[in-house]
Amino acid sequence: MSSVAPSKKYSYTIDMNMTETEAVSVEITNNQPVNNNNIGVIGEWVACLRGKEATNDYKRQRHIQKVPPLLLEGEKGERNRDCYEPAVVSLGPYHHKSRIRFAQAEKYKHITLKEYSLSTGETIDSLYNKVFEVVHDARKCYIDGSTDAYNDDEFNQMMLRDGCFVLFYIECISCQNDKSVLNNEYLGALGFANLTRDIFLLENQIPFIVLEVLLKLRFPKDNGEDVLNGFFNYLNYGEVIIRDKKVLGRKQPLHLLELYRSYFISLSASVALGSTKSSSMGRRRSKENDSVEDYNYVKRNRSFASVTELKAKGIFLKCTHDESKNEGIKFYSRQCYGKLVLVRRVVSPNTKTIYLNMIAYEMCPHNPNDLRISTYLRVMKSLVIHRDDVKELRAKGILIHSLGRDEEVVKMYDEIETPAVNLYMFHQLRQQIEKHCNSKYKTWVAELLTVYLSGPWKTLALLVATAILFTTFLQTYFTIRPLPDNTS
Repeated sequence: MSSVAPSKKYSYTIDMNMTETEAVSVEITNNQPVNNNNIGVIGEWVACLRGKEATNDYKRQRHIQKVPPLLLEGEKGERNRDCYEPAVVSLGPYHHKSRIRFAQAEKYKHITLKEYSLSTGETIDSLYNKVFEVVHDARKCYIDGSTDAYNDDEFNQMMLRDGCFVLFYIECISCQNDKSVLNNEYLGALGFANLTRDIFLLENQIPFIVLEVLLKLRFPKDNGEDVLNGFFNYLNYGEVIIRDKKVLGRKQPLHLLELYRSYFISLSASVALGSTKSSSMGRRRSKENDSVEDYNYVKRNRSFASVTELKAKGIFLKCTHDESKNEGIKFYSRQCYGKLVLVRRVVSPNTKTIYLNMIAYEMCPHNPNDLRISTYLRVMKSLVIHRDDVKELRAKGILIHSLGRDEEVVKMYDEIETPAVNLYMFHQLRQQIEKHCNSKYKTWVAELLTVYLSGPWKTLALLVATAILFTTFLQTYFTIRPLPDNTS
């Protein structure tokens, strides 16, 4: 009989007794023995939950997955089905059979291949040979059976054309050169407007090892760091600007969507939605202090107040000035007010599709992650309920959108489903916000600030009314009890 190693137990300690000025944080401890059969998977998942890079002890072959079928079910799943399918161009083998539908883009791929060849100073045959060196590794990136219809030569030609197409488009956007005219010439303005969404579809991904080979040939100095940096910042902030935040790290991503997701959430930052460390080190929660809510999934996953409702409770929005950290959401509870800090984001017609495909990536198996995108969108769905919420976000410079009306932004967040979130993050943030809102003292101060002192004329009216009330009181008092007559 084989012996069974003791199973590992992870304790997730959530610090509930926080001071008024502390941010939300999550602490995870793992100091017990582990089953050797599960050390790789569990250790990698826990490391990612902490916001660290995956461990190197456990190796497995990850694949470019297809969209989980469950995401396509239901009313919203049916409405969002088009967000997972290419509109202009097919990249990779999953939709390659539909290339007749994308015939114009297939012709344009040959143009971008020639242009990329001229930019690198390499012949097309030389580019073909460079990509062929990684063709076997690239084939392994797709799910089993999806590339069987292509021999090595056909598959390599597909990778070369699709890779050059993607990088040529990224360079046109990031460098803002005159070559972008070719996109409109061959695809039209409407096709060009939909290229961004197609590049970030989960089922339209090219293995990054192929893109890496082509980037090194085109940008030998920094391997394409600046061009990717500018393109991602264009998606995040609407500006083509190079920031200090590095896009390419030591760990090679599986594909471009995974790389952009990592840049979007900045996995190198603290796992907590509020990343400031707690000042009460060593404090632990005991069982007798645990509330019933901590074990109730429905209660922990419920929504909290919207932006306008939070403002009425004395919680004000602030746009972080250090966007290079890209740390997401923080909440601070002060003595007389609360502060919710968010990073500036751009919402465009392609944003919904990109968000949904990043969520689909997080829902796929064999992708240990902390569900940061799903959690972020779950928070935004709670904050944005009415158009006044969008108006407040715009006024604070947190949200910039090009959807026309604010109602369209509300509709976008409403149509995005978040099947699973990181409950440790979301529960901590929601609980601290509710704790602040339930304080009567802070609510009264918030009402004073938002109702009576929200503007100079309201403040002046309050002072005048207070003065009139005070003088009326004095007049009544001295009428009842007049001052003694000293002249007699």
